[in-house]
Amino acid sequence: MVMNDEGQLYTIEGVTAGIIMLVTAFTIFNSGIVYTPGDAHISDMQIQQLGYDALLMMDTPGEMAPLSASPLALMILNKSKINPDTEFVHSFPHYLSLGTGTTDIVDSLEYNATIYHRVTHGGVEKVQSYLFSSSPNSEVSLLTREPAISVTRYVWLPRSPTGYGASEYDNEKQLVLLEVLIWRR
Repeated sequence: MVMNDEGQLYTIEGVTAGIIMLVTAFTIFNSGIVYTPGDAHISDMQIQQLGYDALLMMDTPGEMAPLSASPLALMILNKSKINPDTEFVHSFPHYLSLGTGTTDIVDSLEYNATIYHRVTHGGVEKVQSYLFSSSPNSEVSLLTREPAISVTRYVWLPRSPTGYGASEYDNEKQLVLLEVLIWRR
């Protein structure tokens, strides 16, 4: 019988191929991590929650007396007597920045606040709206802004607002809807 090396060569070739496959699989699974940026909706949800929290804080009455008006309700009621932009422009960003731990998001936010209210005129009930307030740079950034996030809050008013055609308003208590559109510059 003649001995040859064919069997040994096949064995060495098989073991070498197995080692190459294992090293290749190890390299692919350990170094093939794909880094993806965070989901874009996460920052939108954070901004929306900041907006909800800010409106909630502004709509919380300072005293616990029954039926006392909140600072936000007073801003809406006194729109014709004072410049609400002075109050809302300072209060809203202030409440946005409370407790966030970072100013990166808050410093780049712009907003536009609109009030929707019920009006009865001549026996016909309608919903009207008016611009309540906007951030100082909102007009500049309207053309280049990112999509806006809508934050709404129903605000209870102890009496109807005056100054916007007072004859159009009911003289009773009412809820108004405050919608704030928030976007990043």
